[in-house]
Amino acid sequence: MDREKNVDPLVAMQQELCDMWGINNQTKYVFYYDESNNCRKFWVDDNKQQFNTDYTADFVLAGLVKKEEDTVDVSLESFRKILKLQANVEEIKFKKLYSKGDFLQCVKEKRLFETLSWIDKSPFFIHYTNVNNLFYTLVEIFDSIVSPDEIIEFGYDYLKMKSIFYYMFKEKADELQKLMFKYRYPNIQRENIEMFCNELLFLLGSRKEMREEEKFLAGMLARAAKSDELIFLHDNDDYIMQENYAEFYIDPIRKYQKSTHIFDEEMTVQEIVKNQIAQGENMADNFKFVKSETDIFVQLSDIVAGIFGKMFKYINSTNINQRRKDVENLSKLQVDNILLIDKLRMGANQENPGFLCSIAPMDEVGILNRFLEMVKNRNVK
Repeated sequence: MDREKNVDPLVAMQQELCDMWGINNQTKYVFYYDESNNCRKFWVDDNKQQFNTDYTADFVLAGLVKKEEDTVDVSLESFRKILKLQANVEEIKFKKLYSKGDFLQCVKEKRLFETLSWIDKSPFFIHYTNVNNLFYTLVEIFDSIVSPDEIIEFGYDYLKMKSIFYYMFKEKADELQKLMFKYRYPNIQRENIEMFCNELLFLLGSRKEMREEEKFLAGMLARAAKSDELIFLHDNDDYIMQENYAEFYIDPIRKYQKSTHIFDEEMTVQEIVKNQIAQGENMADNFKFVKSETDIFVQLSDIVAGIFGKMFKYINSTNINQRRKDVENLSKLQVDNILLIDKLRMGANQENPGFLCSIAPMDEVGILNRFLEMVKNRNVK
Protein backbone atom coordinates (compact mmCIF):
# COMPACT_ATOMS: atom_id res chain seq x y z
CA MET A 1 0.00 0.00 0.00
CA ASP A 2 2.82 2.40 0.89
CA ARG A 3 4.52 1.56 -2.40
CA GLU A 4 1.41 2.58 -4.34
CA LYS A 5 1.33 5.91 -2.54
CA ASN A 6 4.88 6.66 -3.67
CA VAL A 7 4.23 6.01 -7.36
CA ASP A 8 4.57 9.23 -9.31
CA PRO A 9 1.22 9.75 -11.09
CA LEU A 10 3.10 11.36 -13.97
CA VAL A 11 5.03 8.12 -14.43
CA ALA A 12 1.78 6.18 -14.73
CA MET A 13 0.58 8.71 -17.28
CA GLN A 14 3.85 8.38 -19.18
CA GLN A 15 3.40 4.61 -19.37
CA GLU A 16 -0.06 5.00 -20.86
CA LEU A 17 1.32 7.35 -23.50
CA CYS A 18 4.23 5.02 -24.28
CA ASP A 19 1.83 2.12 -24.77
CA MET A 20 -0.39 4.25 -26.99
CA TRP A 21 2.46 5.44 -29.24
CA GLY A 22 4.36 2.15 -29.37
CA ILE A 23 7.36 3.53 -27.47
CA ASN A 24 9.63 0.89 -25.95
CA ASN A 25 10.56 2.01 -22.45
CA GLN A 26 11.33 -1.46 -21.11
CA THR A 27 14.71 -1.96 -22.80
CA LYS A 28 17.65 -0.71 -20.75
CA TYR A 29 19.37 2.09 -22.67
CA VAL A 30 22.10 4.59 -21.85
CA PHE A 31 21.22 8.10 -23.03
CA TYR A 32 23.73 10.95 -23.41
CA TYR A 33 22.50 14.54 -23.74
CA ASP A 34 23.53 18.05 -24.64
CA GLU A 35 21.47 21.02 -25.80
CA SER A 36 21.49 23.75 -28.41
CA ASN A 37 19.61 27.02 -28.90
CA ASN A 38 19.28 27.12 -25.13
CA CYS A 39 18.02 30.60 -24.23
CA ARG A 40 17.32 29.22 -20.70
CA LYS A 41 14.14 31.27 -20.47
CA PHE A 42 11.67 32.31 -23.20
CA TRP A 43 10.10 35.67 -22.52
CA VAL A 44 9.04 39.00 -23.97
CA ASP A 45 11.84 41.47 -23.32
CA ASP A 46 10.06 44.45 -21.77
CA ASN A 47 12.80 46.80 -23.00
CA LYS A 48 12.76 45.67 -26.63
CA GLN A 49 9.06 44.68 -26.66
CA GLN A 50 9.97 41.48 -28.47
CA PHE A 51 11.03 37.91 -27.71
CA ASN A 52 14.40 37.57 -26.01
CA THR A 53 15.55 35.04 -28.62
CA ASP A 54 15.02 34.08 -32.24
CA TYR A 55 11.67 32.30 -32.22
CA THR A 56 12.62 30.23 -35.29
CA ALA A 57 15.47 28.56 -33.34
CA ASP A 58 13.96 25.54 -31.57
CA PHE A 59 15.39 24.50 -28.23
CA VAL A 60 16.98 21.09 -28.82
CA LEU A 61 17.95 18.50 -26.21
CA ALA A 62 19.67 15.69 -28.08
CA GLY A 63 22.48 13.22 -28.23
CA LEU A 64 23.42 9.56 -28.40
CA VAL A 65 21.72 6.46 -27.02
CA LYS A 66 22.77 2.81 -26.97
CA LYS A 67 21.56 -0.40 -25.44
CA GLU A 68 23.06 -0.94 -22.00
CA GLU A 69 24.86 -4.15 -22.99
CA ASP A 70 26.62 -2.58 -25.98
CA THR A 71 30.19 -1.44 -25.33
CA VAL A 72 31.89 1.33 -27.27
CA ASP A 73 35.63 1.82 -26.91
CA VAL A 74 36.60 5.30 -28.05
CA SER A 75 38.55 8.22 -26.62
CA LEU A 76 39.15 11.87 -27.28
CA GLU A 77 42.56 10.92 -28.66
CA SER A 78 41.01 8.64 -31.27
CA PHE A 79 38.67 11.45 -32.32
CA ARG A 80 41.58 13.84 -32.60
CA LYS A 81 42.94 11.47 -35.25
CA ILE A 82 39.60 10.95 -37.00
CA LEU A 83 38.95 14.69 -37.18
CA LYS A 84 42.61 15.66 -37.68
CA LEU A 85 42.64 17.91 -34.63
CA GLN A 86 45.68 19.36 -32.92
CA ALA A 87 46.93 17.68 -29.76
CA ASN A 88 45.96 20.68 -27.62
CA VAL A 89 42.22 20.27 -28.39
CA GLU A 90 40.83 19.14 -25.04
CA GLU A 91 37.15 18.86 -25.94
CA ILE A 92 35.02 18.37 -29.04
CA LYS A 93 32.62 21.32 -29.20
CA PHE A 94 30.14 21.97 -32.00
CA LYS A 95 30.51 25.75 -31.86
CA LYS A 96 34.30 25.60 -32.15
CA LEU A 97 34.78 22.82 -34.70
CA TYR A 98 31.64 22.59 -36.83
CA SER A 99 29.45 25.67 -36.41
CA LYS A 100 30.32 28.04 -39.24
CA GLY A 101 27.19 29.95 -40.10
CA ASP A 102 23.80 28.42 -40.79
CA PHE A 103 22.77 24.82 -41.43
CA LEU A 104 23.87 24.81 -45.07
CA GLN A 105 27.29 26.11 -44.06
CA CYS A 106 27.65 23.50 -41.32
CA VAL A 107 26.96 20.61 -43.69
CA LYS A 108 29.94 21.72 -45.79
CA GLU A 109 32.19 20.47 -42.98
CA LYS A 110 34.21 17.32 -43.64
CA ARG A 111 34.55 16.92 -39.87
CA LEU A 112 30.77 16.67 -39.61
CA PHE A 113 30.74 13.87 -42.17
CA GLU A 114 33.45 11.98 -40.27
CA THR A 115 31.56 12.36 -36.99
CA LEU A 116 28.19 11.32 -38.40
CA SER A 117 29.82 8.38 -40.18
CA TRP A 118 31.37 7.21 -36.91
CA ILE A 119 27.97 7.38 -35.19
CA ASP A 120 26.36 5.51 -38.09
CA LYS A 121 28.88 2.65 -37.81
CA SER A 122 28.74 2.50 -34.00
CA PRO A 123 26.09 0.82 -31.78
CA PHE A 124 24.72 4.29 -31.04
CA PHE A 125 21.45 5.78 -32.22
CA ILE A 126 20.71 9.48 -32.13
CA HIS A 127 17.82 10.96 -30.16
CA TYR A 128 16.36 14.44 -29.86
CA THR A 129 13.59 16.56 -28.44
CA ASN A 130 13.00 19.84 -30.25
CA VAL A 131 10.75 22.53 -28.80
CA ASN A 132 9.33 25.23 -31.04
CA ASN A 133 9.06 28.14 -28.58
CA LEU A 134 6.46 30.13 -30.52
CA PHE A 135 4.27 27.06 -31.01
CA TYR A 136 4.61 26.15 -27.34
CA THR A 137 3.34 29.53 -26.20
CA LEU A 138 0.58 29.83 -28.83
CA VAL A 139 -0.78 26.49 -27.65
CA GLU A 140 -1.53 28.20 -24.33
CA ILE A 141 -3.90 30.54 -26.17
CA PHE A 142 -5.35 27.69 -28.20
CA ASP A 143 -6.05 25.56 -25.13
CA SER A 144 -7.63 28.57 -23.41
CA ILE A 145 -10.20 29.20 -26.14
CA VAL A 146 -11.23 25.69 -27.18
CA SER A 147 -11.34 22.21 -25.63
CA PRO A 148 -10.29 18.90 -27.22
CA ASP A 149 -13.90 17.67 -26.98
CA GLU A 150 -15.13 20.66 -28.96
CA ILE A 151 -12.54 20.09 -31.67
CA ILE A 152 -13.58 16.44 -32.02
CA GLU A 153 -17.27 17.33 -31.85
CA PHE A 154 -16.87 19.61 -34.86
CA GLY A 155 -15.04 16.86 -36.76
CA TYR A 156 -11.54 18.32 -36.67
CA ASP A 157 -8.21 16.77 -35.70
CA TYR A 158 -6.98 18.24 -32.40
CA LEU A 159 -3.24 18.23 -33.13
CA LYS A 160 -3.76 19.46 -36.69
CA MET A 161 -5.85 22.38 -35.42
CA LYS A 162 -3.08 23.38 -33.01
CA SER A 163 -0.71 23.50 -35.95
CA ILE A 164 -3.13 25.56 -38.04
CA PHE A 165 -3.49 28.02 -35.16
CA TYR A 166 0.30 28.38 -35.03
CA TYR A 167 0.63 29.08 -38.74
CA MET A 168 -2.18 31.65 -38.59
CA PHE A 169 0.06 33.77 -36.35
CA LYS A 170 3.59 32.79 -37.40
CA GLU A 171 3.80 35.27 -40.27
CA LYS A 172 2.53 37.98 -37.94
CA ALA A 173 5.10 37.31 -35.23
CA ASP A 174 6.41 40.89 -35.14
CA GLU A 175 2.96 42.31 -34.40
CA LEU A 176 2.21 39.42 -32.05
CA GLN A 177 5.26 40.20 -29.89
CA LYS A 178 4.13 43.80 -29.43
CA LEU A 179 0.65 42.61 -28.53
CA MET A 180 2.02 40.17 -25.97
CA PHE A 181 4.08 42.96 -24.44
CA LYS A 182 1.06 45.26 -24.30
CA TYR A 183 -1.00 42.73 -22.32
CA ARG A 184 1.89 41.33 -20.24
CA TYR A 185 1.37 37.91 -21.78
CA PRO A 186 0.89 35.26 -20.42
CA ASN A 187 -0.59 37.18 -17.51
CA ILE A 188 -3.68 38.64 -19.16
CA GLN A 189 -5.81 40.64 -16.75
CA ARG A 190 -9.40 39.43 -16.77
CA GLU A 191 -10.71 42.89 -17.55
CA ASN A 192 -8.56 42.87 -20.71
CA ILE A 193 -9.76 39.56 -22.15
CA GLU A 194 -12.05 41.15 -24.72
CA MET A 195 -9.46 43.64 -25.96
CA PHE A 196 -6.71 41.00 -26.11
CA CYS A 197 -8.82 38.54 -28.13
CA ASN A 198 -10.13 41.24 -30.44
CA GLU A 199 -6.61 42.46 -31.17
CA LEU A 200 -5.59 38.89 -31.99
CA LEU A 201 -8.53 38.72 -34.39
CA PHE A 202 -7.47 42.02 -35.95
CA LEU A 203 -4.02 40.53 -36.63
CA LEU A 204 -5.65 37.69 -38.55
CA GLY A 205 -7.50 39.97 -40.94
CA SER A 206 -10.72 39.26 -42.81
CA ARG A 207 -12.36 35.88 -42.27
CA LYS A 208 -13.42 35.90 -45.92
CA GLU A 209 -9.86 34.98 -46.89
CA MET A 210 -9.63 32.13 -44.38
CA ARG A 211 -9.95 28.41 -44.92
CA GLU A 212 -12.68 26.50 -43.09
CA GLU A 213 -10.49 25.44 -40.16
CA GLU A 214 -9.11 28.96 -39.77
CA LYS A 215 -12.63 30.41 -39.71
CA PHE A 216 -13.54 27.95 -36.96
CA LEU A 217 -10.56 29.02 -34.85
CA ALA A 218 -11.27 32.70 -35.47
CA GLY A 219 -14.80 32.01 -34.27
CA MET A 220 -13.45 30.44 -31.10
CA LEU A 221 -11.34 33.56 -30.51
CA ALA A 222 -14.40 35.75 -31.02
CA ARG A 223 -16.30 33.62 -28.51
CA ALA A 224 -13.42 33.85 -26.04
CA ALA A 225 -13.53 37.65 -26.29
CA LYS A 226 -16.94 37.51 -24.61
CA SER A 227 -15.83 35.13 -21.86
CA ASP A 228 -14.61 36.01 -18.38
CA GLU A 229 -11.62 33.66 -18.31
CA LEU A 230 -8.77 32.38 -20.45
CA ILE A 231 -7.86 29.45 -18.24
CA PHE A 232 -4.09 29.24 -18.90
CA LEU A 233 -3.41 32.95 -19.30
CA HIS A 234 -4.02 34.40 -15.85
CA ASP A 235 -2.03 34.58 -12.61
CA ASN A 236 1.29 33.92 -14.36
CA ASP A 237 4.47 35.98 -14.24
CA ASP A 238 4.40 38.94 -16.61
CA TYR A 239 6.10 38.25 -19.96
CA ILE A 240 7.54 34.83 -18.95
CA MET A 241 6.38 32.17 -21.41
CA GLN A 242 8.92 29.48 -20.52
CA GLU A 243 10.56 29.87 -17.10
CA ASN A 244 13.09 27.13 -17.87
CA TYR A 245 13.45 23.94 -19.89
CA ALA A 246 13.70 21.52 -16.95
CA GLU A 247 10.55 19.63 -17.92
CA PHE A 248 12.24 18.40 -21.10
CA TYR A 249 15.08 16.92 -19.05
CA ILE A 250 12.63 15.35 -16.61
CA ASP A 251 10.44 13.81 -19.30
CA PRO A 252 12.89 11.12 -20.56
CA ILE A 253 13.96 10.28 -16.99
CA ARG A 254 10.35 9.46 -16.18
CA LYS A 255 9.66 7.86 -19.55
CA TYR A 256 12.70 5.57 -19.55
CA GLN A 257 13.02 4.65 -15.88
CA LYS A 258 14.96 1.46 -16.58
CA SER A 259 17.58 3.39 -18.55
CA THR A 260 20.48 5.60 -17.50
CA HIS A 261 20.55 9.29 -18.43
CA ILE A 262 23.78 11.30 -18.58
CA PHE A 263 23.38 15.05 -19.13
CA ASP A 264 25.87 17.80 -19.76
CA GLU A 265 25.98 20.13 -16.78
CA GLU A 266 23.30 22.80 -17.00
CA MET A 267 23.18 24.84 -13.82
CA THR A 268 19.83 26.51 -14.54
CA VAL A 269 17.93 23.21 -14.47
CA GLN A 270 19.95 20.69 -12.44
CA GLU A 271 18.45 21.40 -9.04
CA ILE A 272 14.94 21.64 -10.47
CA VAL A 273 15.35 18.24 -12.12
CA LYS A 274 16.76 16.67 -8.96
CA ASN A 275 13.98 18.08 -6.79
CA GLN A 276 11.23 16.99 -9.18
CA ILE A 277 12.59 13.48 -9.59
CA ALA A 278 13.11 13.10 -5.83
CA GLN A 279 9.32 13.30 -5.43
CA GLY A 280 8.86 10.15 -7.50
CA GLU A 281 10.09 6.63 -7.03
CA ASN A 282 13.11 4.58 -8.19
CA MET A 283 14.51 7.33 -10.40
CA ALA A 284 16.99 9.19 -8.20
CA ASP A 285 19.82 6.92 -9.35
CA ASN A 286 19.08 6.70 -13.06
CA PHE A 287 20.45 10.10 -14.09
CA LYS A 288 23.40 12.41 -13.51
CA PHE A 289 24.89 15.66 -14.76
CA VAL A 290 28.56 15.62 -15.75
CA LYS A 291 31.17 18.04 -17.03
CA SER A 292 31.28 17.49 -20.78
CA GLU A 293 35.08 17.43 -20.91
CA THR A 294 35.02 14.23 -18.83
CA ASP A 295 32.76 12.27 -21.20
CA ILE A 296 33.41 11.85 -24.92
CA PHE A 297 29.83 10.70 -25.54
CA VAL A 298 28.40 13.88 -24.04
CA GLN A 299 30.78 15.79 -26.32
CA LEU A 300 29.48 13.87 -29.33
CA SER A 301 25.95 14.61 -28.12
CA ASP A 302 26.83 18.29 -28.42
CA ILE A 303 27.46 17.70 -32.14
CA VAL A 304 24.10 15.96 -32.54
CA ALA A 305 22.27 18.73 -30.67
CA GLY A 306 24.14 21.41 -32.59
CA ILE A 307 23.41 20.15 -36.09
CA PHE A 308 19.76 19.43 -35.34
CA GLY A 309 19.41 22.87 -33.78
CA LYS A 310 20.76 24.38 -37.00
CA MET A 311 18.52 22.19 -39.13
CA PHE A 312 15.28 23.03 -37.34
CA LYS A 313 16.10 26.74 -37.51
CA TYR A 314 16.65 26.37 -41.26
CA ILE A 315 13.30 24.60 -41.67
CA ASN A 316 11.49 27.25 -39.61
CA SER A 317 13.03 30.26 -41.36
CA THR A 318 12.86 29.32 -45.05
CA ASN A 319 10.04 28.84 -47.54
CA ILE A 320 9.58 26.08 -50.09
CA ASN A 321 11.00 28.12 -52.96
CA GLN A 322 14.16 28.92 -51.00
CA ARG A 323 14.60 25.28 -50.02
CA ARG A 324 14.21 24.12 -53.62
CA LYS A 325 16.81 26.62 -54.74
CA ASP A 326 19.16 25.58 -51.93
CA VAL A 327 18.83 21.88 -52.78
CA GLU A 328 19.72 22.53 -56.41
CA ASN A 329 22.93 24.25 -55.32
CA LEU A 330 24.12 21.68 -52.79
CA SER A 331 27.64 20.29 -53.12
CA LYS A 332 28.31 16.55 -52.92
CA LEU A 333 29.60 16.88 -49.34
CA GLN A 334 26.50 18.82 -48.31
CA VAL A 335 24.27 16.14 -49.84
CA ASP A 336 26.27 13.37 -48.16
CA ASN A 337 26.01 15.04 -44.75
CA ILE A 338 22.28 15.69 -45.06
CA LEU A 339 21.62 12.12 -46.19
CA LEU A 340 23.61 10.84 -43.21
CA ILE A 341 21.50 12.98 -40.89
CA ASP A 342 18.39 11.51 -42.47
CA LYS A 343 19.77 7.97 -42.17
CA LEU A 344 20.46 8.49 -38.47
CA ARG A 345 16.93 9.84 -37.95
CA MET A 346 15.36 6.88 -39.71
CA GLY A 347 17.51 4.39 -37.80
CA ALA A 348 16.58 5.98 -34.49
CA ASN A 349 12.88 5.97 -35.32
CA GLN A 350 13.05 2.33 -36.36
CA GLU A 351 14.76 1.34 -33.12
CA ASN A 352 12.33 3.31 -30.97
CA PRO A 353 9.75 5.93 -32.05
CA GLY A 354 10.32 7.65 -28.71
CA PHE A 355 13.86 8.65 -29.67
CA LEU A 356 12.56 11.49 -31.89
CA CYS A 357 10.25 13.91 -30.10
CA SER A 358 9.00 17.14 -31.66
CA ILE A 359 7.02 19.64 -29.60
CA ALA A 360 6.18 21.66 -32.64
CA PRO A 361 3.46 22.11 -35.26
CA MET A 362 2.79 18.89 -37.13
CA ASP A 363 3.96 20.37 -40.40
CA GLU A 364 7.40 21.27 -39.03
CA VAL A 365 8.31 17.59 -39.18
CA GLY A 366 6.47 17.30 -42.50
CA ILE A 367 8.47 20.18 -43.98
CA LEU A 368 11.69 18.59 -42.73
CA ASN A 369 10.76 15.24 -44.29
CA ARG A 370 9.91 16.89 -47.62
CA PHE A 371 13.21 18.78 -47.58
CA LEU A 372 15.12 15.55 -46.95
CA GLU A 373 13.18 13.87 -49.76
CA MET A 374 14.21 16.66 -52.12
CA VAL A 375 17.84 16.08 -51.17
CA LYS A 376 17.45 12.34 -51.83
CA ASN A 377 15.96 13.05 -55.25
CA ARG A 378 18.76 15.51 -55.98
CA ASN A 379 21.27 12.80 -55.12
CA VAL A 380 19.66 10.33 -57.55
CA LYS A 381 19.99 12.69 -60.53
